[in-house]
Amino acid sequence: MRALGEKGRTVTADSVRRQSPQLFENVETIFKNLEDPLYRKTSGGFPVWRQLYHTVHSIDRYFIDPNAFVEPELHKKNLDSLTDETDAFIERDVLYSYFQKVREKAEEYLVDLTDETLEEIVRFNGIEVTRLELILAQFRHILYHVGYLHCCLKIEAGNAPDYIGLTHPGR
Repeated sequence: MRALGEKGRTVTADSVRRQSPQLFENVETIFKNLEDPLYRKTSGGFPVWRQLYHTVHSIDRYFIDPNAFVEPELHKKNLDSLTDETDAFIERDVLYSYFQKVREKAEEYLVDLTDETLEEIVRFNGIEVTRLELILAQFRHILYHVGYLHCCLKIEAGNAPDYIGLTHPGR
């Protein structure tokens, strides 16, 4: 039997909901600390702005349901890939606006999240996973790129922003 959390929701859904603000706040912190010219610079072999776009696009594509995903208007072919070439570029304010929309969409999704929803199977890229696995994979993926961008900031600017973790809940 599952333990019930607040408002009849189960503990897993409540945990995901409680930890998600920190995830989004870490991405927000990157935006706040990543100014030009570093935003446009290549660091560690990749354009810094593209690392950030790749991260935001991934949240948009995989956090909720990859089968219901629609590419945003700003997307160009290969833009989400870190290894494929593209001539496209997204200005920082445009990318930040996209992030805000993606964050709002994800936060709305989390409001009604239940353990039953988390147990639903989603099929994509030839595999079946639960919605919980999608969310956990996104946590892992996003924080990998946040760490990469923290390193870029440390190397290029001399300091890295604070990391927002379990004891620092963000907003």
